[in-house]
Amino acid sequence: MLLLLQTWALLLCSISVIQGQLLENEQYDENLTFRHLPDGKLLAHFEFKTKMNASMPLSDYGLYPKAIGQVLDSHTVSEMHLSFTQGRWNYEEWGYPPTLSSGTGVELWAWIKDNGDVDTKWKTLTNTLSGLFCASLNFIDETMTTEPRLSFQSSQHDQKNEQLRYGSLPHENVCTENLTPWIKLLPCKAKSGMAVLLNPHKLYNSNFHTMAIHATSICLDESCSERRLELIQTITSVMDPVRETGRRDWSLTGIFDRQLNKACPLAKESKVVVDVANAGEGYDPRPQPYVNGTMMSYDLSQAPLDIGMTWHHERAFEYPLEPKRPVIYAQRYFTGYGQERGGLKITMYNRHKTESVPVIYYDSIPWYLKLYMHTFKVNVIGKDDHDVVKQMYYQPAIDRGRPSTFECELLLPPDSIVTMSLDFDKVFLKYTEHRPDANRGFDIGSAVLSTWDSEQNLMRIYTDTLLVVLPTPDFSMPYNVITLTCTVIALFFGSVFNLLIRNFTLV
Repeated sequence: MLLLLQTWALLLCSISVIQGQLLENEQYDENLTFRHLPDGKLLAHFEFKTKMNASMPLSDYGLYPKAIGQVLDSHTVSEMHLSFTQGRWNYEEWGYPPTLSSGTGVELWAWIKDNGDVDTKWKTLTNTLSGLFCASLNFIDETMTTEPRLSFQSSQHDQKNEQLRYGSLPHENVCTENLTPWIKLLPCKAKSGMAVLLNPHKLYNSNFHTMAIHATSICLDESCSERRLELIQTITSVMDPVRETGRRDWSLTGIFDRQLNKACPLAKESKVVVDVANAGEGYDPRPQPYVNGTMMSYDLSQAPLDIGMTWHHERAFEYPLEPKRPVIYAQRYFTGYGQERGGLKITMYNRHKTESVPVIYYDSIPWYLKLYMHTFKVNVIGKDDHDVVKQMYYQPAIDRGRPSTFECELLLPPDSIVTMSLDFDKVFLKYTEHRPDANRGFDIGSAVLSTWDSEQNLMRIYTDTLLVVLPTPDFSMPYNVITLTCTVIALFFGSVFNLLIRNFTLV
């Protein structure tokens, strides 16, 4: 008995030493930022960051989620970005999002090591993530996959011997089934820390919400025996307290129906920041925070916390008359009419008065829209200089094989409006290729405009998704034919059967 107790004690000590060594090489931080928007809405941005330095191949995981680590390792992925978005970000009213936002639906792009089987790894990657996050990522097949050449470049690692794959599902809905496995990747789950506030009933009742995962695996030496793994999980939600009360007063209990009870014990940093740059005057925060300029911060060591703000002098919120238009933003829409031909038009705005701004435009058009590049036109409104296109990349589509990829590097003149347009034809699909709701139309994913701010930070601006109506057959005709045929057969068969079988007798 004494020997057994000594063995158990030695085993527990060994486990404690191993866990201590793992935690020394790992770091976990969580932050929550609130920002008041000009139209009275409240932006809540959650960020959970996990870092780890480890020797490869990695067999022991501590704070870093094993599910993500195995996905990166088995598919030789050096960088992966996955986002689930519902709603649209209103650039003209809200400005720029706190992080690189995404278009409506699901977006996935990854850098994969080129060993001759990149397409196979991309397919297995989408299927693996589909099962991990309970989403329809397995529908990202070769007809929805592109290889961008100018956009989605990474500055965190060298892309030598790697290939980029990008895919999106603009029609994918986001629900609790996606949020639950996302929360399970956190060290403290939803037991403590910021994740306690992730109430799905409140998140999915917002004007806009996006959930993202950014995972990177960077080699620290030439043999790649030492790597730095980093995982950033973000949730961005736009709440509307004015819609319910007519005032912009808010609190954690009011917008999340929960409050912060305690910090995650594994987190090195755990704080809440409130940006009051657009809050106006006369606000009363509670409890009293630490103030640094326009930033008010709270440490979760003060928990339990029910942070809130009140404007006592406001009886009702007054909406601004002029929208807050950012320096660079874009719009995209269809032109033309009918179900045979159409056009695509992109409008890009540069509201900077003195400086030209470089941008990279990316667009992926499905194969059933046949683009004609000879109709491509560029028009500059407000300037005489029409030489704005610096570089262009176009990959034509293959029927039922791949979409069209259109990328363009431009230099937008100061205080100008640049428009690009091109025509397309609509393809007649087979009746088996139509969706169950064929008369609704087909969703076209967002276009992406990449640019840089004054501090050379990358920004991605997403346009709205589009809906295209293709030539649709009358799906009621098979039903009519079946009904008529069955009726005729029933009448004919019934009459012949009666004549052959019925026995007529004189009564």
